[in-house]
Amino acid sequence: MFYREQVKEEETNTEDDIKYGKNPTCFEVHEKWQLGCDEKSCRNWIDYDGDSNCAIVCARKNPNGLSLREVADRMGVSFPRISQVEHGTFEKLRSLGVLNEFENE
Repeated sequence: MFYREQVKEEETNTEDDIKYGKNPTCFEVHEKWQLGCDEKSCRNWIDYDGDSNCAIVCARKNPNGLSLREVADRMGVSFPRISQVEHGTFEKLRSLGVLNEFENE
């Protein structure tokens, strides 16, 4: 008896399939289709249409980070306030000894 293997059709992956996979997450959908998110209860939601209202989309679009002014625009607060928060954060990290190894170099 002769058995013949069924040949599977080769799946062709588009560039989007490679980048986002077969089951994209919500932020990948918003990023791909450039749609604003309306899920305000999501912990990643920000009131900034330029990043599809999503902090994860913002982080993926800006791999080198944002300037303090860009952060202020996205958060809806003033630049001096963001600067105060940054300064306070570094002071707290110094007091905990987290930055010791970086500052001694």
